[in-house]
Amino acid sequence: MKYTSLEQRMAQTYIDMFPEFIPDECADVSVSEQKVFYTLIRSLYQLAFDEPMIFVASLHEDDVYPNRFNKSSYGKPKLTIDMKKFMKSVDGLLHSMFLLGRGAGAKPDQRQLDILSRLGVGDLGRLPPAWTWMATRTGAGLPAFSHCFFRGDYPYLSDIYARLLGEEAFRKLESWMAGRGYKWFAVDRVTASDCKVSLTYANPAWGSDRPPGGFEYKIRHTGISARYDFYCEQPAVFGLCIPNGLKRYLEAFDSMNKGLQAFVIGRTKKCDGCKYCIQTDKTGKRPMAVIPVNFEGERYNLCPYYPGYSYSWTGIDDGLADQLIEMLEFMDRFAPNKVQ
Repeated sequence: MKYTSLEQRMAQTYIDMFPEFIPDECADVSVSEQKVFYTLIRSLYQLAFDEPMIFVASLHEDDVYPNRFNKSSYGKPKLTIDMKKFMKSVDGLLHSMFLLGRGAGAKPDQRQLDILSRLGVGDLGRLPPAWTWMATRTGAGLPAFSHCFFRGDYPYLSDIYARLLGEEAFRKLESWMAGRGYKWFAVDRVTASDCKVSLTYANPAWGSDRPPGGFEYKIRHTGISARYDFYCEQPAVFGLCIPNGLKRYLEAFDSMNKGLQAFVIGRTKKCDGCKYCIQTDKTGKRPMAVIPVNFEGERYNLCPYYPGYSYSWTGIDDGLADQLIEMLEFMDRFAPNKVQ
């Protein structure tokens, strides 16, 4: 999609992460009242896309980072600042709306009042019933409020990420995980990420603790994790969750079938001699963490560290879904609480 400005690109991120209307039919407010609030929030995001200038003082030429994991290589450190400036304006309005719904003494500024007026909200003393309900119900929070997650038990994020990544193949992988007891989690704080609503599927056979989200750091369960990086050319991404790094699985490389071996060889970083794994060794005697494997007559020195960077994708098809299922099935053989 071509954008008329950087700010319009940022407005699209809110539209991308907005779900279809799925109401809570058992709520204290009616379905029709929930639809009124849903339409209001959707209209807000569409207004931000159509007229971004009313949210900020000036617009910038469209731009985006081509590299997810190394933004500095693009040489434009100010780009993130400009992106966040627009998002701060939209998020600030949403936060004010949330506080208004709670009756928490919010004081919208003139820009916010003008935008609300454009949306048909003139009397802040008479807010739509679902607005106040979404802000005051038990467990109310800004992420659910701003995304219209009406039901606490519905996997809205599953619908969103399936749409962004590849509906049929994502559902295929999701169905396989659900059939084997994997649980889904909505995570609003992910290490080293600005994503406000990420989705993680985790196998509880690896432990009863709640997964922290993400696919790069502190991974303790098998599964997948999906998030939305607003600054990237392809913002939606998901990664394979590999518990405690690749070491134990690479050491069992010979027990994999040929197809899985080919997948692992294709995705795993080959040792390039960076010596990160021995940088704290003061004796000079620690061996490098490299794990050598043999495949089809070739020897590969594989790095077991931080596999999340290479085991991640911006889309999924049937072939990849099958490979991920096979890899998850293989790793789950090592689960401490696996079902015999």
